Amino acid sequence: MDVVCLADPLPAGADATRLLGGKAAGLVTMTQELGLPVPPAFTVTTEVCRRFLAEGWPAGLDDAVRAGLRRLEAATGRTFGGGERPLLVSVRSGAPVSMPGMMDTLLNVGMTPAVREALTRESGDPRFAADTWLRFVRGYAAIVLGLPEDEVNHAAMHDDTPEGLLAAAGRVCALADRFGGIPADPFAQVTEAIRAVFRSWECDRARVFREREGIDGTLGTAATVQAMVFGNLDERSGTGVAFTRDPSTGARGAFGDYLARAQGEDVVAGTHAVSGLEALRSQLPAVYDELLRHLDRLERHYRDMCDVEFTVMGGALYILQVRVGRRSPLAAVRIAVDMAEDPAFPLTRREAVERVGPETLQALARLGGVDAAAAPIGRGLAVSPGVGAGVLCCDPDRAASLAAQGVSVVLARPETSPADVHGMVAAAGLVTTTGGVVSHAAVVARGWAIPAVCSLQDAVVEEDALVVGGRRIAEGEWVTVDGTRGLLFAGDCRADGAADIPEVRLLRQWAAELAEAGPGDGVAAVPPGARPVSRFDVLRALGLKGLAAAERVAAVLEADVAAVEAELRAAAGAGLVRETPRGFAMLPAGRDAVLEALAAERAAIDPAAIDAAFTAFDVLDREFKALVSSWQQAAPAEADAAWAAALSGLEQLHARLGPVVAQAAALVPRLAPFAGRFEQALAAVRAGDRSMLASPLKESYHTIWFELHEELIALSGRRREE
Repeated sequence: MDVVCLADPLPAGADATRLLGGKAAGLVTMTQELGLPVPPAFTVTTEVCRRFLAEGWPAGLDDAVRAGLRRLEAATGRTFGGGERPLLVSVRSGAPVSMPGMMDTLLNVGMTPAVREALTRESGDPRFAADTWLRFVRGYAAIVLGLPEDEVNHAAMHDDTPEGLLAAAGRVCALADRFGGIPADPFAQVTEAIRAVFRSWECDRARVFREREGIDGTLGTAATVQAMVFGNLDERSGTGVAFTRDPSTGARGAFGDYLARAQGEDVVAGTHAVSGLEALRSQLPAVYDELLRHLDRLERHYRDMCDVEFTVMGGALYILQVRVGRRSPLAAVRIAVDMAEDPAFPLTRREAVERVGPETLQALARLGGVDAAAAPIGRGLAVSPGVGAGVLCCDPDRAASLAAQGVSVVLARPETSPADVHGMVAAAGLVTTTGGVVSHAAVVARGWAIPAVCSLQDAVVEEDALVVGGRRIAEGEWVTVDGTRGLLFAGDCRADGAADIPEVRLLRQWAAELAEAGPGDGVAAVPPGARPVSRFDVLRALGLKGLAAAERVAAVLEADVAAVEAELRAAAGAGLVRETPRGFAMLPAGRDAVLEALAAERAAIDPAAIDAAFTAFDVLDREFKALVSSWQQAAPAEADAAWAAALSGLEQLHARLGPVVAQAAALVPRLAPFAGRFEQALAAVRAGDRSMLASPLKESYHTIWFELHEELIALSGRRREE
């Protein structure tokens, strides 16, 4: 299926995140499960992206996109490309693994001069229509046509009047005409925007980010086409990003930025002075209260801190995105402990301990402090805790070059964009003179545990210096960034000594108690007689997971954690896997090694026997997919009856599955742990956890089923599409 309308049930057995990307999967959850106010949308899948990058624009995709646009017209009562109530859309990237800001998104697609005039008549505000027109042509020129950003920005300079906005749009169009121009056909705008989103998967900044995070480069991105809602419409409109908790400190309570009469890019780009959510509360208190209710539902649904993008249009709230939020190591510890200690929150102590890996504790140990005698030379927003020091550098290219030579660097920028990521990843600290707590700089710094200060007061970044409060600090001079307090110091002012964090002590206490008590809380246990594992066993299990900590791989293999971790670290040393803040991930060389080992394994077994096992499983697979699909598509009023039917059917399938697993394990002994994994998932389903039937985010029955299917496909020499 090339295009999926997000209001429709997903194909039976589909992994929503892999197929639709994380952004669209979140929209499906909010639309179908939670009933939140989400503008209608459809998604061009990651499978299409992979085909496009390999072979070009697929045949028949134009028709599928047109059909999707007709669905949006029907849902909104608007007409794409014309009419008195025109429909505009956004075309947004969304990979299966979150890559904030690394790929392209284009807003206001479908704009033409005629549509601009229709918007003027409908809104009664020529400034709104002109602003939307300028935003579109500016975005199209930079993202689709690839014009240099500085040239586009120069052409787009304007005064804040309808005439000034239109004049600026005219200059951008004239510039764009030199590079192919902006299509007058709204449908061509959409297809070109989709192409641009797919191409951005291969851009340099995305590659750097994937390498840093250990993300599989073959996943591809989806492109979601969504009906526009306009935060720039009037004074009762705006846009923002909210976290369900403070992503820097972990403190409870909604936290984020809001900007009235703006669109989303204005908030996250770090180019505008933004306000906190308090501004929304004072301007539109009813909307603020509604937002808090939605944030609470989302946090409880995902059982984690969430990062939520929203828009207010004419006093109506719309939720545009949800994802589990990136956070600092300090926030990771505090959030895990706070959630587990809250008896009303659905998180156990064991899960809290599992969420905080050794890499997080190591990062906390490096938080350090600042010499008590040091006096700050500048203050700003504390957006990513910790202390970092290095020579000042004002250019990301120079920062990356110096870091490659072993020099500790602090990067200073007016704001950061995805184009700066190669310099950010090399920096020991980060400073910007604009941007808020949800700006690109803040989000990336927190995710990578880079101490950072944004919106440094009374400061200007020059080509080769940072001027703070009238004091000029030249490139090459040492500075210290205190991202915990939002301070900047001249010189290297770091103080020795790790921070004492009570939540870390409590987590260690829980871990010790749980080790004495043994496994529980639905977490898979490693039996006393742990299975011996080979490097191939470990790499194959990791490859099926995509990204996992050593503990999770060990649980899947029923193996000793220390043995699995030793194999993973040896594989990392051999360039087969990469360790990331969230676990280990396969590298291309690792995937190649697994394919070679699978071929050798396949050659050593009886083809007829493994084919018989696959055929037996295939019969059950069709029934299982039908069972899951029937349950997922049930109307809300029939949910309990559908669940009872699904549970009954699962019990029967499970009984028939046992001999098939035993048959496969007799041929390939490393498949034996699947029997125990299915039993544990079924026990959780029987206990009433409906998510353990088909959630792609858990060790659900469906997740385990999918992995066994992958194994049998590979061992029988088939491909999934067969």
